[in-house]
Amino acid sequence: MRILQANKFFYRRGGAEMVFLDTIAGLRQRGHEVAEFSAVHPKNLPSEYSAYFVNAVTELTEGGLDAAASWKAFKHLFSSAEVRKKLRSLILATEPQVAHLHNVTRQLSATIFTSLKKIGIPIVLTVHDVQPMCPNHRRLVKHTICQRCYRHRYYQCFANKCIDDSRVKSAAGALEAYYYWLRGIWNLTDIFICPSQFMMDEMANWGFAPAKLRLLRNPFAAPAQYPPLGDKIVYFGRLHEEKGIRIFMDAARSLREYQIIVAGVGPDEPWVDKYIRQYGLTHVSRLGWVGGERWKELMAASRAVVAPSLVYENCSMTILEAMANGRLVVAADRGGNSELIRTDETGFLAEPEDPDSLALFIREAMRLGEAQAQEIGVNARNWVMDNHNIDSYFAGLEKIYGEVIKK
Repeated sequence: MRILQANKFFYRRGGAEMVFLDTIAGLRQRGHEVAEFSAVHPKNLPSEYSAYFVNAVTELTEGGLDAAASWKAFKHLFSSAEVRKKLRSLILATEPQVAHLHNVTRQLSATIFTSLKKIGIPIVLTVHDVQPMCPNHRRLVKHTICQRCYRHRYYQCFANKCIDDSRVKSAAGALEAYYYWLRGIWNLTDIFICPSQFMMDEMANWGFAPAKLRLLRNPFAAPAQYPPLGDKIVYFGRLHEEKGIRIFMDAARSLREYQIIVAGVGPDEPWVDKYIRQYGLTHVSRLGWVGGERWKELMAASRAVVAPSLVYENCSMTILEAMANGRLVVAADRGGNSELIRTDETGFLAEPEDPDSLALFIREAMRLGEAQAQEIGVNARNWVMDNHNIDSYFAGLEKIYGEVIKK
């Protein structure tokens, strides 16, 4: 098949980009012809299609824009002549049979949907986050989970300053959401791929046609071997309120008998450093971003990996990585996490936003006998290998592509 893959970033920025880039590589390995469409960025990986990439437009949510740049970014949400022109040129050069979109809003504008439909190319979209339902992508407002926009009440975004506590940014987000709904932009998608049953149910509850929804879990390559359990508690991930780092630090105060490592970067770095000093948490070590061999060393040193997210996780790559390495995962019971973890079987689920519950289950994981701990680790690894199998993912993807091509 000839397939167009599109995402607004062409480097390994987060979980969505990992799936996007791994999908491209896997499809090519299976003999498919794949073209790529994205935006220019200094971190981009090499691409033979980079001449077709659009110039990056600074998003309104990044702030610091003057009036002219803000107006340009705002208009780009809805329509882009450059996206239209370069996408059409790429399509004429590669003649794709299907377009598979990932995270494309804002940088690639709504124009990517309308242009593809005008040319007659079917659209498949992987729903990596709650963007089709929530203007701020997180459903987290002023430290609280939010569902005020349920069934298109997007004015709530403006009323509650949901995006960076900014009235201007929130107005832009609300208008973008109304545009996608009233102009039927999302409805131009032929099939939505949902990486979790949670996301599939949410999409249906929010009014998306169930006939267009497909459950297809993200692919994950488990390592051939993994190290024995270590003795440390590790937090891997972004230091941001939405990921539950503050909840975890509250829990850490009552876990002084264990060594804790916080590995990651983000806007809450100053808050975490201050918290460690304020409460004398000498058992907590904070590292920056880790990757490569250092990441492997930390994973090997861990016994428990903590994922205390406040927001609704779709398909957490942090959890998958830890489970695939046979670690004891302690996660918040929110979103798709309960599909990955069953307490005492493949990990532990704590009450969301509850540091006492989180500390309780972390302590339970750390105190488990070796035989039971290893059994849970093996169960977790097997679950990932069975349910996030790479061959099954691509077989499901090919089936979906074939389905929309035949329409």
